[in-house]
Amino acid sequence: MNNHWASKFYNLAKSKGIKCNIARLSNGWIETINFVGKEYFTKSATYDLSRRQFFQGVDPSKLNESGVFVLICGGKRNILSDIFIIPWDVFFETLKKGKPINTYKPPKEYFQYKFYLRDRDDAWLMSVQGGDRPRLDVSQWHYSVAKALDFLNSV
Repeated sequence: MNNHWASKFYNLAKSKGIKCNIARLSNGWIETINFVGKEYFTKSATYDLSRRQFFQGVDPSKLNESGVFVLICGGKRNILSDIFIIPWDVFFETLKKGKPINTYKPPKEYFQYKFYLRDRDDAWLMSVQGGDRPRLDVSQWHYSVAKALDFLNSV
């Protein structure tokens, strides 16, 4: 099931009066949102209940861009439930320690950095496939939907 969690979060923020606009779409999915004058690279991810994790990919070209935050909007059981607002530099420094992998079957090629956000014993850990398999504790940047909206109002 494809859920556009970022669209749901964006619409909720807009309905709460938070100044925001969609800066870029990619294949119908929100890629960048501007919240109160700050750029947020944005991803939607659905939670895998059996593995207790979100899984997503990022195009390597994103490492050449800049912004303030990475916004990952996640859902469980068809409900928007988890928001990660990770500082841009921290997220991408961790990502580039991994290695982009081909996500298509040969002879086609499309490389992405694949990463997980795993719920482990009251901590959220980001890990990246390939390379030296970096890990980062992202618990401090994990929010409920309500707390994420408060964060956006306070920045």
